[in-house]
Amino acid sequence: MTTSRNASVSPWTHVEDFLRERGADRVPHPGGTLLAHLARVARLLAEWGADPDVQAAGLCHAAYGTDGFDASLLALTERATLAGLVGDRAEALVRLYAGCDRAAVYPRLGRERPVVFHDRFTGGEHTPSDADLRAFVEITAANELDVLAHHADLAARHGADLYALFARSRDLLSAGAWAACVRQLGPHTRPRTSTAPRITGVDHLVLTVADIERTVDFYRRVLGMEPVTFGQGRRALAFGASKINLHRAGGELLPHAARPTPGSADLCLVTDTPQAQVLEHLAACGITPEEGPVRRTGARGPFLSTYLRDPDGNLVEISTYPDALHDPADG
Repeated sequence: MTTSRNASVSPWTHVEDFLRERGADRVPHPGGTLLAHLARVARLLAEWGADPDVQAAGLCHAAYGTDGFDASLLALTERATLAGLVGDRAEALVRLYAGCDRAAVYPRLGRERPVVFHDRFTGGEHTPSDADLRAFVEITAANELDVLAHHADLAARHGADLYALFARSRDLLSAGAWAACVRQLGPHTRPRTSTAPRITGVDHLVLTVADIERTVDFYRRVLGMEPVTFGQGRRALAFGASKINLHRAGGELLPHAARPTPGSADLCLVTDTPQAQVLEHLAACGITPEEGPVRRTGARGPFLSTYLRDPDGNLVEISTYPDALHDPADG
């Protein structure tokens, strides 16, 4: 069979006629009838580039009933009838899908290889081939996406769990199927405010530098930070309740940033010292500011900032909030 016909004409008309004879057009289902659902699943699979056997299995995936849908159109004793209509492989995929014990199999998807299937009809276990497993997950995605597209309550209840299932099984999905999962199920995965961690501050940051001792001297002398040695001789600079850990370029500790490079950082440090006094101190240290004082906006609102560069070229912003004190530079 081929799927290269006009898009408005189903390549599976004879199969749809058979399903209609078996009452699929009279079985209620989200989005209308079971037949309409089956046809939409087959179309989704075609859009994702599934081969004809997988499309046919998608069209007939509920023929023997499923773990989530009890109604059946054929008895298991009629497997030869369906195989004569869609072929042996497509029928075998329908049988695989129908027999899947979802409570046992779904938790294994994306976590185990090979994936052992528990058959809800026989109680036995078996291991599908990789090709059959991929077809099963693809049909599962098409089925669930169509159901949820036509049932808002089910989407709200199960969207996040299904997204998690397909996310961890994404290596088994086609690119088209995964993109559809992200598009349709992704909005259900937004974290609730009550469960998100509450970030209260910055403990430390890391600078990658060419010369650690030169950096220590600069931040001690110009910004009043306290040099710290910890661990097995590691160096850091302490200030307030935070610190800057130092990595030597080429000798970074794992794990580290993807591209640790001296001079790539942009730091904003808050002080309660008036900006006029900051300028006097920088002049005494022989430091010419890049810019400032200028008005900027920080995490708590407007402040005044002076910019300078450290020995590696990192941009350092020294900022004073107006509520810290009455700053003459701020009028």
